[in-house]
Amino acid sequence: MGDSQLTIHPNECAVITLNRPEKLNSVSKKMIGELNQYLEEISKRNDLKFLIITGSGQKAFCSGGDLNDFHGEMTEEEAYQLLQPMKEVLYKIASIHIPTIAWMNGLARGGGLEIASACDFRFASPNQSFGFIQGKLGISTGWGGGTLLYERINPQLAFQWMIEADVKSTDELLSIGFIQKIITNLEISKENPVLEAFFNRSCEQMVHWKNQRLIKMPLDQLNIKMDEEVKACSKLWVSDDHKKAVKQFLSKK
Repeated sequence: MGDSQLTIHPNECAVITLNRPEKLNSVSKKMIGELNQYLEEISKRNDLKFLIITGSGQKAFCSGGDLNDFHGEMTEEEAYQLLQPMKEVLYKIASIHIPTIAWMNGLARGGGLEIASACDFRFASPNQSFGFIQGKLGISTGWGGGTLLYERINPQLAFQWMIEADVKSTDELLSIGFIQKIITNLEISKENPVLEAFFNRSCEQMVHWKNQRLIKMPLDQLNIKMDEEVKACSKLWVSDDHKKAVKQFLSKK
């Protein structure tokens, strides 16, 4: 079984599930390859109305990158090569031709929120916690999610969140506009009122509206900005502050 799964629902909905519940659905190198493959497959289809990305189980949407894969002694260039593939995944999510929803069924940290920021909409279950905590690890967002966050909420609030690196509640995320709906029914189906409108629109409508949204977010510039973000994180990745923070984190585990 893979670290993630792709399911096509009969009502023209694709669902990608991050499938490492024992690791809080953290992102592995294997998962990155799978996600890239799924997105390529979805991008070639014209019979899908929207894409949902969610996590397996009920504890986590995604806890970020798996430190078993995303740490170790390396050069700045090696750090860039480590981070860049997931940036490409996020760019594909952000630029895909159909609307995307981060179905945040549990907590999210770090890179998990970068994935959510790549999606057009974010729906989250109540009483959860979410944090762009990279700042506390001596780095910055490394997959392009910071660039995307500035597209999703008030830039001043995004700026503050990056610096403070705090953990916010579902209600707080709703108040700043990061999430659009709180979901108590986690079933992904046409019967779920939260998804009713998405299922009831035509494929042609959804593609048209997504294209209108992308026009407001020039993709060439977005790609460049995301890549610059990866380069900036790569410089911080080799810093003593980051190495110390990772060592402390692993020692706690």
